[in-house]
Amino acid sequence: MVWTVMGVLGALALGIALIPLRSTVAAANLAFAFLAFTIVTLSITQLNDVVAFFALTACGLIAAAFGRRRERLSETVIRTDREFHILTRLLQAARGGRATTGLLEELRTDFGLGGAVLRDREGRVLAASPQTAEALPSPRLPLTGEMLFAPGDALVRFGRKGMRLPEGGGRLTLQTGRGPITLDLWEGDEEGFTDDESRTLAIAASIVGLGMR
Repeated sequence: MVWTVMGVLGALALGIALIPLRSTVAAANLAFAFLAFTIVTLSITQLNDVVAFFALTACGLIAAAFGRRRERLSETVIRTDREFHILTRLLQAARGGRATTGLLEELRTDFGLGGAVLRDREGRVLAASPQTAEALPSPRLPLTGEMLFAPGDALVRFGRKGMRLPEGGGRLTLQTGRGPITLDLWEGDEEGFTDDESRTLAIAASIVGLGMR
């Protein structure tokens, strides 16, 4: 009777304790916790019982590891497909003569930027997204053309996903048919960009430059 009560109450308590993990851990992996609890509440009186317990635990850990690896591969495929779709759509729009403001709006929306402003070599605004971004102070830090890294930033900031744009924004120089122009970028959230996202954003910015006439 004691073991029965412990089993019922323990399972309920374990279920409540695992609730916060539902959004980050696959349900199949959480099931191993209940399996382990069930085995522990059984009577283990022989060496074979102990061996069986650890064998089942090892199998659960191996299955969970493979499940996590498969999940990461799936996430990579989905992310790569999304980035390829963004670049293809932006390139087609640039080749089709899409207005610069429209290209800039797509760039800002696709990458969750807080603002983006194109300026000519004299500093005149060529396009802005949103329009209110024109009033923002011009960024003082230049960005590299590959990873959008600011070498002159004394305090590099990182978010949950990766490196963030400098505080106050960063400035990227683009080569266009009209000569060099600058693209000012401000972040839209504090999560930052993964390395792949940062590279994709840099390529997308170059496509916007190619669309300049």
